[in-house]
Amino acid sequence: MLYLGLTTVKRSTLADANQQRPAVIFEKTYYKLYERLSAELATQPQEAPKIKIIDSTTIDLCASVFPWAKFRTRKGAIKLHTVLTGMLPQCVLVTDGKTHDRRAVQDLHFNPDDLLIFDRAYLDYAWLYRLHQGGVWFVTRLKTNSCYEVIQDRAASGPVLADQIIRLSSPQGQACYPELLRRVHYRDPETGQEYAFLTNRLDLSALEVAELYRRRWQIELFFKWIKQNLKIKAFYGTSKNAVLIQIWTALIAYLLLVWLKFKSKTGWGLLELTRLAQTMLLERMDLWAMLCPQPPDNRQPLLFN
Repeated sequence: MLYLGLTTVKRSTLADANQQRPAVIFEKTYYKLYERLSAELATQPQEAPKIKIIDSTTIDLCASVFPWAKFRTRKGAIKLHTVLTGMLPQCVLVTDGKTHDRRAVQDLHFNPDDLLIFDRAYLDYAWLYRLHQGGVWFVTRLKTNSCYEVIQDRAASGPVLADQIIRLSSPQGQACYPELLRRVHYRDPETGQEYAFLTNRLDLSALEVAELYRRRWQIELFFKWIKQNLKIKAFYGTSKNAVLIQIWTALIAYLLLVWLKFKSKTGWGLLELTRLAQTMLLERMDLWAMLCPQPPDNRQPLLFN
């Protein structure tokens, strides 16, 4: 600020401004930017089917300061319900901390041949059957108390302890999902921990199903990165509108960093680009000259008579 000849902006000034300015403007800006960036990334080789990872992260808030963020008696919170496609959050729903993960995703739309990966918090058989009827694939984990009968045992070896075609046997399970499912019982060779995966993909190998679920860790890394680097755990304003503006601003900054990484030829990661933006924000410079340096021209000058 001193560089521009301005005084320090007070925290209350930002809070008041963010309370009055509509957060929906920032939300729509985010999705416009997402559409443009995803169109550019679509020119790159894509895996088929398109993998979409669903999960949520909780941001703790003080209940007395943020009374609208319902969670517990003395503790407030908000949740970011996210659908991650590659490096990009395709959809972000911001709710209070009490909103259950299953309820948040019920109205989301997915395209045929999308492959969804999510944990047991989203295990709703009626929702899974609607996905199945729409041609959407899924890989999740089976709850330990789920009731099912084995229809067919497939060959299993190595870390795959069982590969089975099953049918839900409880009256509620049969009513919600009347068709066959697949259960893959897998033991992680590194940790020894066992997992029971549930999917409607019958064509993949059991190891491929396990590897697909392993990719769910990408969204955990995304949540960790934005919390550590984009300052979304300390807010300038206490109103819901101010919190939403700061979250959408942080997500817009994330998309811009991904876009710089995509355009850059230096091979820098998101963290290096973040530090570059912070350091050079008020400097007059050619950004593309730094991110896309031209190779030196070693050709000899032409000689003319």
